[in-house]
Amino acid sequence: MMSTPISDSQALYIAVELFLAVSSVLGNVMVVWAVKINRALRDTTFCFLVSLALADIAVGALVIPLAINLSIGLQTHFYSCLLVACIVLVLTQSSILALLAIAIDRYLRVKIPTRWSMACIEISPLSHAATGRTFAL
Repeated sequence: MMSTPISDSQALYIAVELFLAVSSVLGNVMVVWAVKINRALRDTTFCFLVSLALADIAVGALVIPLAINLSIGLQTHFYSCLLVACIVLVLTQSSILALLAIAIDRYLRVKIPTRWSMACIEISPLSHAATGRTFAL
């Protein structure tokens, strides 16, 4: 329970954080939707972008509200606080790792364009479904 009322600066902070959370979720839902409805965007790079968008949706929907709870000084049990901190860390790290995957993909597409595009075609599950090829182990 909070012992003091929320100050004006905390109220402004909460309003800005909530605006960022809502705009993050809506913007990333539009990214996922655009890739879903447009067949030309179903490429390896756009799969990485969808992964980043899903991670950012989780950040906007879960991490920012949890961060607001932490910043206003909500009293919780030790293990509840630990769980919240772990959720915040895991979800923000998933977003960062998705950015890393996009950066590596872009680097390899510039550094070795022909070999990388052939590797992406060979390992892409969409290409196997489109050609009808099946693999047996």
